[in-house]
Parts: sequence; C-alpha cells; structure tokens
Amino acid sequence: MKNPTIFRCVLAGLALSLPALGQSAKCLDASAESHHQVLYESQGARVLLLDLPRIASTQPYCYARPYLFVVTGAGKSSSTPEGSATYSHDWNGPEARFIYTPLKHVLRNESMVPFRAVIVETFHQVDYDPMQGNYDVDLFPSDFGSVKPTWTVSFTRGTIGASKTQLAPGDSTSVVGTNSYHLLIALTEVSLAKESPGGVVEQLQLGTQEVRMLPPGPAFQLSNEASQPARFVMIEF
Repeated sequence: MKNPTIFRCVLAGLALSLPALGQSAKCLDASAESHHQVLYESQGARVLLLDLPRIASTQPYCYARPYLFVVTGAGKSSSTPEGSATYSHDWNGPEARFIYTPLKHVLRNESMVPFRAVIVETFHQVDYDPMQGNYDVDLFPSDFGSVKPTWTVSFTRGTIGASKTQLAPGDSTSVVGTNSYHLLIALTEVSLAKESPGGVVEQLQLGTQEVRMLPPGPAFQLSNEASQPARFVMIEF
C-alpha cells in the first residue's frame, strides 16, 4: 500500500475489528499477576500499578478493558503478544498510550533500572478516531521543557483525562473540582501544597515516580513549595 496514512488507518481498523484474543481464551487477569498492584476499583474504572525489576518479565496476562498506559520514567521494555513476535520500545521519560483492544501478552523490562507504569482501565466505551493520528505514539503533546518555567500539556481519551505539568518554585496550578478521582504521579521529587476552598491545606510530598490518589472534591490549587521545579502527571478518571 503506497499511502502510509491509509496503511496506518487500515492497521488500526484491523486491530479494532479483531476479537480481544486475551479475553477469548483463559487469561490471567492483571490484578492476579505478581508485578501488578490494584490501587483503585469501581464500576467505572480500575487503576493498577506495574513494577518490574531490571531484566524481569511478567507472567502472560490480560487487562480487562481498554486502558491508558502511562510509563513514569525512561527505560526500555519488550512486549510479546500471544501468537505474535516480540517487539521492543525505548521510553524517553513519561509517555502515554491508549490501548483499545487488550491482548494477552508478556511484558519484559529490558533495562538495568526498574520499570514502572500506571494503568487506568475504563469501563466506558472509547471510540477510535483515525484523525488523532498514529495510535502508537506518545499522547502527551510536546511540552516547553526548560524554555518556560511553568507549563501544562494535556489530552483526553473518553472519560479519562491526563496532563503533564511543570511548576516553577512558588508557582501554582488550578485543578477543576469534579466527581472524578485524580491520580498524581511525581516525575521528580515534589513538595506540593494542595489548597482547597476554605483555606484547607494538605502537604503532598512524593519521591520520583511515586503515585498518590486524590479523592473527588471541590476545585483546588497545587503550589510548588520546593526550591526546584516540580514535574508531575495528573490523571483524571
């Protein structure tokens, strides 16, 4: 096929039309796989944390629903879907993918550093939009790095929203109050003050790649109280 855009769309269509192979046969659920930890579960979503030591592999397993996969740091992994060849990927720091059709597979950490990822499964339908481009690229838009001291980039997939933020020392960002949960992923060591209406302040101190669940509530502000820029990902679901 000469037109690469059409080719990618055809591949995406085939991927969505195929049955979820991992769900059609007996498959170990991710929650029972030894490297996964369930952080939250409701009728609308499930959140898991995947931790793989260096040069370690998971058992063959499946996620139950379409899911957002956020890698929290640089590294290299390989994936072997059942009945398919192994393919590897170099991660350049925090990256996000949305997987519409979960498959039974084995994930291996190919690097000499621990591999960590946050997975948010959605129990709501998410339609693939070919206009969103290649579905195997980082969903986070290009950020401003060190060009700007404070910035935020974001994207949404269905009922899941994710943002990547850098806060200069003393700067703040607002988070809209909703009935949704928020998951905070620290990309650097952070010392944040979470201020809710009425002047209620909660201190959030996290090490690099640590995660913290924030329950639903009114709008709040996050302020960087450290002397260094704070970088973090916030997932709303």
